[in-house]
This record gives sequence, C-alpha cells and structure tokens, in this order.
Amino acid sequence: MRRVAGGGMRRIAEALRGDFAVTGRPAWGYGLLCTLGVCLPLLLGVGFGHVREGAAMALGGYLTAFGDAPGLPYGERARKLLTTALVVTLGVGLGRLIQPWPWLAVVVVGLAAAGGASWPVISVPSILALTLTYFAPTAGGVPAAMAVTAAGGLLITTLLLVLWPVRRLQPLRAAFEEAGRALADLLAAAGRAPLSDESWEALRRHAVTARDDAARAFSLYRVSQEDDRALKRLLATLDRVFQETVALRVLRAGAAQADPRARWAEELHTAVEALARALREAVALGGSVSVPEALEAVARFADRVGEVRRAAHAGEAPLPAAVLLGQVRRCLDRIGIAVRSVSQQAAEAVEVGPHLPRFGRPRRPVFSAGRHPVRLGLAVTAAMTLMLLTHEHYAKWFVATVVVSLRPAYRDTVDRVALRVVGTAVGAVGAAVVLAIAPGHVYLIGFIGVCSALGFAFRGTSYGYWAIFSTPLSLMLADFTVSLGWGAAAARVALTVAGGALALAFARLLWPRGHRTRLTGRIVDTLERHAELVRALADGDPGEVRSRISSAADAAGRLGESLDRLDKEPGGGAPRRLREAVTAARRLRDNALALLAVPAPAEESGPTATVLDMVADRLESAAEAIGTGRPRAPADDLDRVLDDLGAHVDLLAARRLDEVAEGAAERMTGVRRRVMHAAAAQPPLRGIGADGLRLAALTLPRR
Repeated sequence: MRRVAGGGMRRIAEALRGDFAVTGRPAWGYGLLCTLGVCLPLLLGVGFGHVREGAAMALGGYLTAFGDAPGLPYGERARKLLTTALVVTLGVGLGRLIQPWPWLAVVVVGLAAAGGASWPVISVPSILALTLTYFAPTAGGVPAAMAVTAAGGLLITTLLLVLWPVRRLQPLRAAFEEAGRALADLLAAAGRAPLSDESWEALRRHAVTARDDAARAFSLYRVSQEDDRALKRLLATLDRVFQETVALRVLRAGAAQADPRARWAEELHTAVEALARALREAVALGGSVSVPEALEAVARFADRVGEVRRAAHAGEAPLPAAVLLGQVRRCLDRIGIAVRSVSQQAAEAVEVGPHLPRFGRPRRPVFSAGRHPVRLGLAVTAAMTLMLLTHEHYAKWFVATVVVSLRPAYRDTVDRVALRVVGTAVGAVGAAVVLAIAPGHVYLIGFIGVCSALGFAFRGTSYGYWAIFSTPLSLMLADFTVSLGWGAAAARVALTVAGGALALAFARLLWPRGHRTRLTGRIVDTLERHAELVRALADGDPGEVRSRISSAADAAGRLGESLDRLDKEPGGGAPRRLREAVTAARRLRDNALALLAVPAPAEESGPTATVLDMVADRLESAAEAIGTGRPRAPADDLDRVLDDLGAHVDLLAARRLDEVAEGAAERMTGVRRRVMHAAAAQPPLRGIGADGLRLAALTLPRR
C-alpha cells in the first residue's frame, strides 16, 4: 500500500515539474498589454470614485483575455475574443437575474457547466462570470452590469488587436518557420547513424504536428486565389520533404546492413546536413543561398554511389547495397528539388493585405459527447447546493474551484487541484501581506499588475506559472471591493481546498475508467486501417496509398490518445504491449512510405505482392478476432515468405552480374528492372512484414 501511495505521489510530483517547465521565451509584451487592460479600469475606478464599476470592468477584461489564443491569426483571434466577451457579458447578466432565486441558481449554474463541457462556445470564462456574479453582485442593475463587463472585454480586445495591421502575418510566418525547422531536424536525423525509436518518434511527431499547425494557420488567412494556390503548393512541397525523409531513413538503414563497411556514409551525412541547413535558412530568411552548395553535396554523394555501383559490377561490393544506395540517391535528389522549391516560394512570399479580420462562423459547431459534461454538471450542482445554505460571499471560490479543476481525466484533475490550491494561497496571503504593509486600493492594484504581467507572459510557455499567477488575479478582481484580511485569506484557501476535494471525489467516483471501454474499438480500427494501407500498396496506386497512410495514422493517433487517457485514470495504466503496438504501426507506415519511393515492380514482381497480401490478411484476422471475440484464423506461412525475400534478391543479383559480365552493364534489361525493385524493396518489405506481425501479435489479448 505504501509503495502504491509513493508511486502516486511521485507521478504527481513529476507532473507538477512538467507543468513548471518553461518551454520558451515569456511573452512580456503580451503580459504588459493584458496588465494594462486589467489595471486601467481599476485605476480609473479608484480615481473617479467608482471602485465597484472599475472592478467589474477589470474582471470582464480578465475573463475575456482568459479565453484568448495568442497563436491564432488575427482574424480568428478577433472572433474568439469577441465571442468570449459576449458570453462573459451574458454570464454576468444571467448571474444577476438568478440572484433572487437560489434553487433556480443551482440548476442554472449546473446546466451551464455541463453545457460548457459539451459546447466550447459556452466557455469556462462565461461559467466563472455566472458563478462570481451570483455570489458577488456587480454594480447597478442587470443592463448596467452587462454594459460595464462588455466595456472591459472590448477594452482588452482592442489592446490585444491594436497591432493587427503591422503583425497580421506573424502567426503565418511563425507556423511556416516552425514546420521548416522541424522537417530540417528530421532530415538531419535521417542522414545520421540510426537513432533509437524513441528519439526518431519524438522528431517525427514534432514534424507532423508543426506541418499540421502550418496548414491550420494557412487555412485561417484570407488571401487571393493565386496566393492560396501558392500556399497549397508550399504545403505539398513540405509534405514531399517529409515523405522522402522517412523513406531515406529506411533505405539508409537497409544499405548499411547490406554493406557494413559503409564507405559512403560520410558523403551521405554531408549531403543531408547541407540540405537540412538550406531548408532552415530558407524558412528563416525567406530564401536560401545555401541551396547550390547543398545540391553540390548531393552530386558528390551521387559520384560516390557511382563508384560503389562500379565496384559491385566488378564483384568488389554487394550489388544489393549498390541498388539501395541508388535509391537513396534518388531520395536525396527529390529532397534537393523540394528544398530548392521551398527556397524559391519563401523568397516570393505571400502577401496578405490589411483586410478587416474575418468573422465567419465555424463550418459546424463542435460538440463534445461523453460522460464528462454530465459529471461536471453534477459536481457543480452539488457544489452549489452545499453552498446554498450559507450564501456566503466567499462561497463562490468553492464552486469556482470545482468548475476550473474538474477535468475529463482523473490525474489532470489532481494536477489542477494542486495548482489551484497553491495559486489561491499565493494570492490570498500575498494580498493580505500587501494590505497589511500598505493598506489601500492603489497598492492592491500594484500586486494585481505584477500577477497579471507574470501570468500572461508565462501563459504560452509554462502552464504551472500561468496557474499560479492567474488564480490570484481572479481572486483579487472578484474581491477587489471587499476587506481582505487574514481571515479572508484563510477562508479562501479553505474553500479552495474543499472545492478541490469535491472535484477529486467526482473524478474518482463517477465513471473514472470510462476510456478503457473505447480501447477495443480503437484497436480494431487501427488494425483495419493498416490492413487497408497494405492492400493499397499491393495495388500500387500512389494517391490511394497516401490517403490510406493518413487514415491509418489517424486511427493509430486515436488509439494513442486512448492510451494517454488510460494512463491518467485512477489505478490505471496503459498496457505496455499496446504502446509498443502504436510504435509498430508507426514503423509500418514509415516502411510503406519507403516502399512507395522505390521503382515500381516489373510484371514479374516476385514475392512483393505475396508478402503484402499476407500481411494484410494477418492484420484483418487479428482485427476480426478482437472485434468478435472468436479465435483468430490459423497462422499462414508469412515467416517463410519473408525468409525467401533474401534468396530472391540474391538470385536476381547473380543473374544481373552475369549480364554485366556479358557487356550489358548499361542496358535496362528485364533482370535489371527486377533487381532494382527487389533489392530496394527488400528493407521496407521486411519492415512491413515484421511490423505487421508484431502489430497483430501485440494487439491480441493475452491468454
């Protein structure tokens, strides 16, 4: 029991250390703008004798900024900020309306919390506005309270968007640069000695995420039809770099295995590093002067490949290694052309005129199904009911803690509760100390300004620091007009701890292991999608193969998400074999890209189609066995066919050397075409076979 408790505490400590890790440079300018939007209404309210109105306006601005997403393009960001300001204003109005009817308030706040978890438009800021307003009346009547809140939201929206004409392209450029740098890092890694699966997976995941972020950023900009085509061409070029890089890694490993001496490795490393450097330069500077140098390095590697080929014809080097190196050279050629295209497109640039922000509605509302909305609604309803009898001013912190802390995953809830309690203690004690040393609203505004500047500056780089400094903000702003002594500080901390305990209880007791039930369906979907991918490889349609790779990646991604959620459930833990299955699925897709890059097989393709069909059969058999619970079909002889691959390549190599001896070294004979395919396809085919077998075996339940 002690070991279990110790392990839980260690996991919590590790999670908290991760929360406080700073992943980038703090956005001090953003922090100062948000501080101005929060503190200016407070100063005006104190200066003109309207403290309550100033506090309400500042709270409206803070809750609006709470819903901001600084990385979005300005049009989308403006829509999000204005939407948040609107729902916060409506939350304040609704909170004032239900004040006379406490039992109605219980129902309304609970339903609002459940709705916010289901529909993102009803966001956390609006639920906080509803809760804080109900327990702490704002200035004037309902229209006046809504007007003051809306003014705060519009003020901070204006401040955050005031630089829009000058900085409108910054998110686009940042997304493009990040995608290019991530692909360059992946390319450099592919040219070196093979990395561990963990290191390669981290670089690969970062490259895919950065490319998707770039595509999302491009889609949110209003550009001309010509520029839109240019952006699509640029994304397609980045995709080619990614696909050829993945194929390069697989083929390089195969060549190194076929020729252990690898006298060509240094030239390959130099060429790949030059291409990666040119790509980084192109995305960072809007063009690259290093592209010619990189293409020269590729040409030197091609010369080395020619030497290896001649040595193979003379019997001084293995012919399969020479064929594989020829395919590696073709990959480098295609990457070089793509890098040159990126450089040219980056130099041409895409101009986006200073149009008004785009306020178009989303294509469709996104609703979140599942049990979490019901759980959150019930928890908030219980919190409201418990606080109903007291109707104390500080009771809002009990309810607000439940709203902010209860997350879909149990361990995420634990992290939120811990950060919320620490942040509340910092804010409550800090405010009490400030007012004890120098009483007065002006000094309290100074403390609020420091918390605001630090919190918003660290928002994008460290969730832990954001939570620590943003929690005091909501505390101070909601209680700005209330006496803040040591008793108030103690009450805040106690109610926050109690609210966190209630959130933990609901996370632990209501459907704590809901994600385990989704595993079977997602395992079956992953197996079926990868079987379809392998079938498409056998058919040989490149467009269909790329579509199936994307579909298989999505299915494996959903399975990985389920495993991540399972790790966060109480007493849970994703089975290690399923983690390994996700890795095997990723390797299978990498090998599929590599097989797609090699020359198409001749009519007499040897065991290629047989291997692919048998792997697809094995995956489909495993999917059917898992989905139906029936025993899987008897094992086929795929292992024997995989063993025959090497013998097939050796036979073709011997026949090709006979042709070379007869003077046909430069002629494109049928044997040469077959050996070009068979030798280049052997490493990815072996990988597909081995990873397909491993994926099927790891996903089947242990008996």
